[in-house]
Amino acid sequence: MTNREINQKNQQINRRVRKSSLINDIVTVSVVGLILGFLSPFGMAEIPLQWSIAYWLVTCLSGYFIYMPCGHLGELLLSKWLSMHWLRVAISTSIASVLMSFVVLLLVNLFFNVPISYGEDFFKVLPKVIVIGGLLTFIGMVKDYIKYQNDKLVQSEKLIDEQKTQASAKIDQKFETFMALLPVEKRGELFCLEMSDHYLKVYTDKGHHLLLMRFKDALEMLADFQGLQTHRSWWVSLSAVTKLEKDGRKVFLLVNNELQVPVSRTYMDAVKAANIH
Repeated sequence: MTNREINQKNQQINRRVRKSSLINDIVTVSVVGLILGFLSPFGMAEIPLQWSIAYWLVTCLSGYFIYMPCGHLGELLLSKWLSMHWLRVAISTSIASVLMSFVVLLLVNLFFNVPISYGEDFFKVLPKVIVIGGLLTFIGMVKDYIKYQNDKLVQSEKLIDEQKTQASAKIDQKFETFMALLPVEKRGELFCLEMSDHYLKVYTDKGHHLLLMRFKDALEMLADFQGLQTHRSWWVSLSAVTKLEKDGRKVFLLVNNELQVPVSRTYMDAVKAANIH
C-alpha cells in the first residue's frame, strides 16, 4: 500500500470519527433539550408541553452550533497570542454567549410571541446565558480532558505493546541466530549449555552437539533469553528445569533430559531469585 493510499485511508477514518462524534454530540444535546422541555423551567409550566419541548430542543441545538464553532475558532485564532488554554476558552465562551443571548431573545419572540427590546432585555439575558454556557463549556472541557487522558493511555499501552513485540522479535532473532549454528537435526527446544575446553556442548530435546565457540559468546547471544548461568561452565534454560536437587553440599538442577546441571555457590543467589525449587 502506497503512502498516498494510506493517507487517503487515514483521512476517511478521521472523517468517520468526526461524523460519529458530531452525531453523538447532537443526540446528547437533544436529550438535554427534551429533559429541559419536560421539566419546563423558568416559569414555562404554564405553556403547553409540546411548546416547551420544542423551544428547549431548538435552544439547546442552537447553543451547540454556536458554542462549538466559537470554541474551535477561538483555539485556532487565539493560540498564536494566548498560551493559556483556559483564557482562550473564556474569551471564546464570552463571544459565544453574546451571540447566544441574541438568539435566545429571538427564539422567545418566535415561540411565545413576547415583545422583545433587544437593547434592554439583552443585558438581562446575557448573565444567565454566560452562566449556563460557561457551565456547559466546563463540562465539555472535562469530557475532552477525560477523552484526551484515555487516548494517551491507549497510545501508551499501544507503545508498550509495540516495544514488547520489538523486544520479543529481537530475542527471537538472537535465539534463531544461535540455533542456526546447530545441525538441522539437532535444532529444537534448548535445554542447556556446557563449556568443554574450546568447545561448547549444546543440549536440546533432539540430542547434543559440539560447537567451536566460546562460552562467553554464547552467553552474550542468549543474554535476553529466559535462562541463567549456574556454574562457570554451565548455562540452563529456565523452561527446561524440572526441579532442584541436593546431594550433600552439591546442588543440581534437573532438566527435561534428566541431565544434572551443577549450581556453584557463586550463582546460587541467581537460582534462588529465579524461584527454582
